[in-house]
Amino acid sequence: MDFISFLILFGICVGVFLGFLLITLGKGNKSANRLLGYLLLSFSFSISGFIIERNDVAAKYSFLLGLSQIVLFLFGPLFYFYVKALTKRKFSFREQHLLHFLPFLFLILYYIPFIIKNPADKLAFYYSEARRFESMAILSVQILHLFIYIFYTNKLIRKHEKKIMTTMSSIDKINLRWLRMGIYLFAGVFGFMMFIIVMFIAGIDLFAYFQIIVPLSVSTIICLMGFYGLKQPIIFQNDEEKIKKKKYEKSALIDSVSEEYLQKLLCYMDTEKPYLQCNLTLQKLSSALGITPHHLSQIINEKLNQNFFDFINQYRVKEAQNLLVHPKGQLLTILAISEESGFNSKTAFNTAFKKVTNMTPSEFRKNNG
Repeated sequence: MDFISFLILFGICVGVFLGFLLITLGKGNKSANRLLGYLLLSFSFSISGFIIERNDVAAKYSFLLGLSQIVLFLFGPLFYFYVKALTKRKFSFREQHLLHFLPFLFLILYYIPFIIKNPADKLAFYYSEARRFESMAILSVQILHLFIYIFYTNKLIRKHEKKIMTTMSSIDKINLRWLRMGIYLFAGVFGFMMFIIVMFIAGIDLFAYFQIIVPLSVSTIICLMGFYGLKQPIIFQNDEEKIKKKKYEKSALIDSVSEEYLQKLLCYMDTEKPYLQCNLTLQKLSSALGITPHHLSQIINEKLNQNFFDFINQYRVKEAQNLLVHPKGQLLTILAISEESGFNSKTAFNTAFKKVTNMTPSEFRKNNG
């Protein structure tokens, strides 16, 4: 076994281990964990064929030939439902969701005549030019299928991030940026596969690169998604933090009361500085003010034309600006100032600061020193 085969085998072993670990994990978001577990097992199985081909053991394990490609139709649906389970409260897999797996079922049925061939005929067909063209055609459809799911999965992530910004002031630990990384890796690997197919059609055979780059890339995805998946906390809001989906125009909040609540809110923000709490939520602020979360959200949205996330971080940035020009602040690092201002990460601080001031904290300090 060569070094590349060893790395591929290592990725398979990690995927199988993490897959079964997530499927049997008794804590956290069980639905999401199981779906990620099945996805990692699918990843592992998908690259098993590379081990067989690289080590010339196809005759001995001919029953596995071609099967690894079938599971590619599982990647898109499993990834999509995994993100849905992370972002939707009380997600449960229903019978109608099985429709998403019909391409996988149809491909199994299509492969049955090949699967039941005797080993000699199977090997002869598997390494034939006809089989290679057939494989490329199926792979092209699978890549298109995956990119469709990537598109809708990305929409889910965007919707989730927009939603949590209405109730949370810090989203570093509950966002799905790492899943965006997974999407980019997916797109990169399958984009490369499509490039190989196009080159093949053009008469340029890059299959040797395909056999190295694709399995190693999938092994990397297995390790990264398994690691981040195990670390991922339950990210949906508690029942008490969930705002009912009412239209503001149907709200019982009249304009005079709304203005009174607004002044109460602004006064509380200036005197009590609740934004210095890095874990401040809409629910916590509404409890302190004696205003319902729905009404507080309405006031911030309609009166200030902001969501809760931007509203709170605007105050934090102003606090940071004061510290950056204050003699005491000159002795503090940028990280210390971000923490003093209510941010729980330097990245979130830099992003919010630049959004408000159009410059980084370091640039602001330099210009106002």
